[in-house]
Amino acid sequence: MKKILSIAVILVTVLALMVPVLASAEDGKDMWVNCSNGKSLNVRTESSTKGEVIVRLECGTKVHVDYDAGNGWVAISDYHYSGYVQAGFLVSEKPGKYEITERDDNFVTLKNPYLASAKARGAKDNSSVCLRAKPNKTSSSIRRLTAGDQVKVIARGKVWSKVVDITTGKTGYVANDYIKKN
Repeated sequence: MKKILSIAVILVTVLALMVPVLASAEDGKDMWVNCSNGKSLNVRTESSTKGEVIVRLECGTKVHVDYDAGNGWVAISDYHYSGYVQAGFLVSEKPGKYEITERDDNFVTLKNPYLASAKARGAKDNSSVCLRAKPNKTSSSIRRLTAGDQVKVIARGKVWSKVVDITTGKTGYVANDYIKKN
């Protein structure tokens, strides 16, 4: 009796491993991105957080699930791209809107932050640029950086970089046009 029970347990375990388990996404089905607090979902080149980010999808974006890529990831496609996302961020019904109080410029946190220097604005070599509290040009200025001042870039967005001022240790934002990698 114990032998039959052991064989049954092994058989059930093997069958369970053979059936792909996908918590929220189904192959060949259209689904929607559901991210908390209105944040975006990274579409990557491989089914791992080590894959390069291809594009970021906003909450409520419709995607087509191509197949289960394993380990909680699915392959998705659209007219413009294909890649991999974590299945837990997809739902079968379009989610409601999230209130976004502050846009984050879709920053990518860098695994290897790097040093950069402030660049001169325009023709004047002694001009300065603002290290700002938030990633927009109307945000308060933390301090003015002159050409050559060093910052450590810790995250990059399309327009702004999140940096640490080497002189003061303060974290803020600088427009990408006004810094250059050392």
